[in-house]
Amino acid sequence: MCEILAVRWPAPTPFSALLHWARRLEQYGLGGFGWGVAWLEGDQVRSYRFPGALHDDAEAGQHLHGVRSTSYLLHLRRPSKLSTTQLADTQPFLHESGTFAFCHNGAFANEPEYRAAYAGRLAGAADSEVGFRMLEDLLDEPALPEEALVTLHDRLGGNANLGLLCRGGDRLLAMSAHRGNALWRFRVEDAEVAATALHSQDESLFHLVFEQAEERRVVEGVAAVEPGR
Repeated sequence: MCEILAVRWPAPTPFSALLHWARRLEQYGLGGFGWGVAWLEGDQVRSYRFPGALHDDAEAGQHLHGVRSTSYLLHLRRPSKLSTTQLADTQPFLHESGTFAFCHNGAFANEPEYRAAYAGRLAGAADSEVGFRMLEDLLDEPALPEEALVTLHDRLGGNANLGLLCRGGDRLLAMSAHRGNALWRFRVEDAEVAATALHSQDESLFHLVFEQAEERRVVEGVAAVEPGR
């Protein structure tokens, strides 16, 4: 039960440009138990995570001051199991090589079947990290990022929205497979955006957070967060 925000600009833009959206998503959505953001910096993906609420993170400004990027992937967490509110379970997960970052909203129904196989590579207890390590293997095959996300969900099942930021070609992808929290694609001025619907079965996302959104459409399957997609 989390919220996901993916934003793509045509030119490097300060993190502060999306901060007000993130705060509103946390206020009106399901969050407050950890947050994080990944961004593209040169040929590497970087990240920042905090195991509490965004509005309680007094050090975020210091850590993210000066960050400018074309692509951001932000996650606001409300775990299904409150026992997993620790930094190791906070998203987005960043691969050690800086090649990609991944986040997940929902619950992977088949995760218990796979956890033992990945136990030696897991730092936390959340089902999302199993998905992260499975995605690592899928991308190593190699597979197109879009195909890897689909295969990941086919295996793990359940209601899930997924976010992926890859350094190769500056790929920012969002996948919708969640019956209770729609994923929307839209544009705000020159920003291309994908965001979850605050677990609200209407269009409150656009009344409470993105009042200036244009070209709104619900994502089905995998969508690239880039102009014309």
